[in-house]
Amino acid sequence: MSDASNESSSLRYEAPSSDGVGIVWLDIPGAKVNTLTLELLPEFGALMDRILKEGTAKSLVIASGKPAGFVAGANIDVLDTIDTLERGIEISKQGQAAMDRLANAPIPTVAAIHGDCLGGGLELALACTARVASQSDKTKLALPEVMLGLLPGAGGTQRLPKLIGIQSALDMMLTGRNIRAQKALKMGLVDRVVPPNMLLKAARDMAAHLAKGGAKPARKQSMKEGLSSFALEGNPLGRKMLFSMARKTVMKQSKGLYPAPLKILDVVAEGTAEAEANGFGELLLTPESNGLRHLFHCITALKKDNGPGTENVEPLPVGHVGMLGAGLMGAGIATVLADKGVTVRLKDRDMDGILRALDHSRQYFRKAVKRKRYRSCGARERIERISGGTDYAGFGQADIVIEAVFEDLNLKRQMVADIEDRSDRERPHPPIFASNTSSLPIADIARDAKYPDRVIGMHFFSPVEKMPLVEIIVTDQTDPVVTATTVAVARKMGKHVIVVGDCPGFYTTRALAPYMIESMFLALEGYALPDIDAAAMSVGFPVGPITLMDEVGIDVGAKVIKIMKESYGERMEFPESDLVDVFMAEGRLGRKANKGFYVYEKGKSKLVKGQKVVDPKVLSLVPSGTKTADRPKIAERLVLALVNEAAWCLHEGILREPRAGDLGAVMGIGFPPMEGGPFRYCDRIGIQTVVQRLETLAQENGRRYAPCPMLKTRAETGAVFYSKGKD
Repeated sequence: MSDASNESSSLRYEAPSSDGVGIVWLDIPGAKVNTLTLELLPEFGALMDRILKEGTAKSLVIASGKPAGFVAGANIDVLDTIDTLERGIEISKQGQAAMDRLANAPIPTVAAIHGDCLGGGLELALACTARVASQSDKTKLALPEVMLGLLPGAGGTQRLPKLIGIQSALDMMLTGRNIRAQKALKMGLVDRVVPPNMLLKAARDMAAHLAKGGAKPARKQSMKEGLSSFALEGNPLGRKMLFSMARKTVMKQSKGLYPAPLKILDVVAEGTAEAEANGFGELLLTPESNGLRHLFHCITALKKDNGPGTENVEPLPVGHVGMLGAGLMGAGIATVLADKGVTVRLKDRDMDGILRALDHSRQYFRKAVKRKRYRSCGARERIERISGGTDYAGFGQADIVIEAVFEDLNLKRQMVADIEDRSDRERPHPPIFASNTSSLPIADIARDAKYPDRVIGMHFFSPVEKMPLVEIIVTDQTDPVVTATTVAVARKMGKHVIVVGDCPGFYTTRALAPYMIESMFLALEGYALPDIDAAAMSVGFPVGPITLMDEVGIDVGAKVIKIMKESYGERMEFPESDLVDVFMAEGRLGRKANKGFYVYEKGKSKLVKGQKVVDPKVLSLVPSGTKTADRPKIAERLVLALVNEAAWCLHEGILREPRAGDLGAVMGIGFPPMEGGPFRYCDRIGIQTVVQRLETLAQENGRRYAPCPMLKTRAETGAVFYSKGKD
């Protein structure tokens, strides 16, 4: 039995029974998940010393006392307090020493992994002699440090390549992707996979087996894998080629804007603890890591925000959803809901739309089977959760109805009325009505509703299956129970959520609109369209504004910008030009019509030497290329137009806090992630500097750049959006 007097509050030791296997339980009090802290490392080392000194354990199992996971990585709060290279290196060395202590133990050790095994948690498992994982959807293994602008700093850059090969290790470290149990077994990352209820027994059995001199299960490697490994890793020339190819891929994907992937390549190539510790310390102080860590803090904090007035409110259960509109957006929402266990009934104008939506879902789930996310029976089960028709049959039991039709206010109001009239006949209270509008005020949609307190905005982003954000829009009348329930549905879908106030465009569309409008000013001034896109991407946007207009649909953009202009006047004033009218008359609606700013062939961009081709007819409408490219200046105009409007949203109370604005801008509209969002961007370069640049741009380009009053006030007082260490 355990000896509580010799244990820390986070570590419990279960002494061995007749099999000679002791168990070290990780169980941090008061926390839902285990994380590694600097305080825990010496405690772990002291416990190991005590166990080995006692000499009764012939082997050890490292297990979690939490039902939700193994170890979800290191606690990163302490990293925000580090301001010297030396201290950053020291933290890495402390982690390395703790893992080395485990790896060099004179008795075998086995990690029993269920749930999240991430970052430092995986480095802990890698330091064990063997690893047994549960066959559960909850079990995920990853080294996601790159997403924080860092690298694994506790021996991971050395142990992982030795275990699974350099190529697979680089893929894990450069992407941060999750590896599920069966894939981990195939890779050699774990040694055995068992059902969750057999995990501890299987880990004990393996530990006892290893203690008797037994070998770990041998990984079967195909001839193709063996030849590839030898060609790329087994000789100096192959290794050089492997790292060269990896570097080219990193540069193509990151544009060199993120130092962490490049540093990971350097450290893995060198393969020493010293290189790892130095690399960790250097990356820790980069502005890119600071921005990404800030974003992580935003995500963590906003998980607790269910919206205004919801502090003591429990969300209602949602098992069935009615989906109005079976287009690409509606089909995507239905697919994700079905994937998470919710049944969905689609309604569209005709059966052709319903059949296209069902086919969309089938294709998605078939691809998931090919990727081994689940078996074919799992795909069938999910597909069968979705049905559809051209009437309201099947909507009677819907807990929430989501509307995803085009931006027509009267149509949306009619749908609210239809749902209310039908529910009045069939149930005491109507379902929640959630509109997936991108610009129309929710209060306007709910104007004639019998139950306006049950109408809410639920703004998804396309493609729904990939985009990580949902923007929930509440009015002054929205019932907090409705808010909490809608937030819970979005989170069940695996989305990050921000809850914002009601106005035309809400937050994300409203912040994006000036950025898009400014790209048109730039185009009509004579800057080449590819240069405008390249300028935006050079500072970290995933695509440029011209490409984005083609992707979203020029007709959709025109409608949204019209609404924005009517609501916000000179800040959203569109250039004086008949460009949009000409585009509409020509049917030049973007990629979906194979006609936009760029040339498309069967829905795909035409490329010449890797560059998009501007449609020659567009060149007759805009003076593209008559002005010499100044990409830094172009980028500044685009970024500050967005930042200023984000500040207006906070100033007017549409945003309740800057963290929601930062998360929404990055996750919803592609603001550069390494900047951490528009409000952290202001803090980084200085609010005074932002105001000065806006005032200069206002003098050069017009009143649309006039600084938001909140920015001016903060510039005058020296206030910031985030105090150091208070992200």
